[in-house]
Amino acid sequence: MGLFEKDDPKDEIRLQLAELAVKLADVRKQVGELSGEYSRIETRMLDAGRQSIELERYAKKALAAGNEQDARTFLNEKHKFDLKTERLKEQLLTVGATKKNAVELHDQIVRELNETKSRLAVLEARDAAAEVSLKYSKTAGSHEFEEKLSGLETESELREAMNDAKRYVNGDGGDPDGL
Repeated sequence: MGLFEKDDPKDEIRLQLAELAVKLADVRKQVGELSGEYSRIETRMLDAGRQSIELERYAKKALAAGNEQDARTFLNEKHKFDLKTERLKEQLLTVGATKKNAVELHDQIVRELNETKSRLAVLEARDAAAEVSLKYSKTAGSHEFEEKLSGLETESELREAMNDAKRYVNGDGGDPDGL
């Protein structure tokens, strides 16, 4: 790059787009992993809750049968599943909050990506308009342009004269206005 050359802002924006695309891919991966983890924890929590309910039923049946020792054993096991359910519920809340933050980050990156794409489109449109304007300004005032324009005018006049002559020969009276 020379001393007086500037960085092309479009190149910088393209670089930003590439960086945002990489970030977006990472965040999408993270959201997917968190969603999977959330589902696994939720399934384990529901299973522990069902086990707890089942053990409570067994304890009630054991008490109804007069078997107090078995009822205590079932209730002790139920308590373990209740604690497990509570731990899993806390994990679920933590993973859910992390997932929510990741989704918000994802949405923010998508917005930023779209805004950056819009900026690039505006710059490309400006450059295209400037290029057309420059090309027009180079040709509009040039001698070559003036010659082409004069040639087209002369050619148009010659065509009109030929058409007049054809009408005269064909018996239309040669009056171009038809009078």
